[in-house]
Amino acid sequence: MRQRDDLLRFDTTGTGHALGRDASVELRTRTGDWRLLPGTNDAMLLARVGSTRTIRICGEIRTPGGLCDVLALVVQSAWKCEVVALAEEGARTLYFDAGTVVGASTTVPTERLGDILLRAGALAESAVKRIGETCEATGRRFGEIAVEQGHLAREELFPMMARQVEEIFYNSSKIELGSFYVFEGFDEARLGMRHALSGGMLLMEGARRMDELRFFREKIPSESCIPQPVKEGAPPAELAKVFGLCDGRRSIREIGRLTGLLEFEATSSVFQLIGCGFVALAPTRVEGPKAIVELCNAPLSAIHEACDHQGLGGVLRDGLARFATGGGVYDPLFSGAGPATDGALRGERVQRNLAAIAGEDSDTFLATLMNDYVQFALFQAEAMLPRETHETLRVLTEETLKPLRPLLVASPNQTKGRP
Repeated sequence: MRQRDDLLRFDTTGTGHALGRDASVELRTRTGDWRLLPGTNDAMLLARVGSTRTIRICGEIRTPGGLCDVLALVVQSAWKCEVVALAEEGARTLYFDAGTVVGASTTVPTERLGDILLRAGALAESAVKRIGETCEATGRRFGEIAVEQGHLAREELFPMMARQVEEIFYNSSKIELGSFYVFEGFDEARLGMRHALSGGMLLMEGARRMDELRFFREKIPSESCIPQPVKEGAPPAELAKVFGLCDGRRSIREIGRLTGLLEFEATSSVFQLIGCGFVALAPTRVEGPKAIVELCNAPLSAIHEACDHQGLGGVLRDGLARFATGGGVYDPLFSGAGPATDGALRGERVQRNLAAIAGEDSDTFLATLMNDYVQFALFQAEAMLPRETHETLRVLTEETLKPLRPLLVASPNQTKGRP
């Protein structure tokens, strides 16, 4: 089980204490007076004093698609309300009015309008960066600046904003672990632009996508996969454009950007091409801090499990802690990210920490550090494990970390960006 960093403890005087870093950070943003709503022995709810917002429903999300029943209730009841879905990757807000989704907002970077426009091929990366800098300097909306600077026509912007709302809805509906709040009503000024997307249609499409994407993932683990042609000839006409871009170098994400397809659509097209025998997947290329950490979590967990089985897990953890502290950079890199009791780290938290300590080539920087960390764990475990067990772990580690090899071009001391 993952180490919890969000725990509170109330003593016999009724005073609350934050036991973890996340809990402490969260509470520091909640200064002011709060009122305690009637609760049970297992749950309680606080509301800010003076707030006029009414909480209609709230709760936990513990299964993929767990929020769908709540969204269906909102649609069927034709409520005018604001649904806030909170997960580790960020916060998403959906605005409903009479069964339609009229707007959405997000703090998840990959769902920002700029990223949607980039992934759909509507804007170049350089344009997204320039517009983003103007947004930060002026506080104005991304779409407004994109139109003003001539990157998009207003009639092109509106459907792309609707597409963003759809993506936020679909990603909200498939949250696996998190919490949600449904507030009665909402401030119209927060919408920016009002849409009218059928909540019922979005729910049906979201359910279809979740089912199909689970099926796709058996053959295509992620957008980072690289399809390469293995058969000549003409694929079905609707797949020809995607097939023409499958060259063994472009990832599915890059193909989607060139064709204007987002993740689900691009993955679906490549899946069909695989089924027809036109393409196969080249070796996966790992991209992004979260993917690098999650790749390294598999051998770390296996090494911890093997040492725990020998009754020496504590020795392994102590040694890794000393290695991390001695390395200087690992403590800020892993702050709030673990490691958990199984040795795994939280990729999203490492990604946030990395932004503050790495230079431009952050993937290379992180890959080198994570590789060294895993290799030290394997080295330390050698003296604790039977030879056969250690050899099995060595082979597992080598095979699992193969996608990191292109990034391992320097040691941590040579990597640009090290403080």
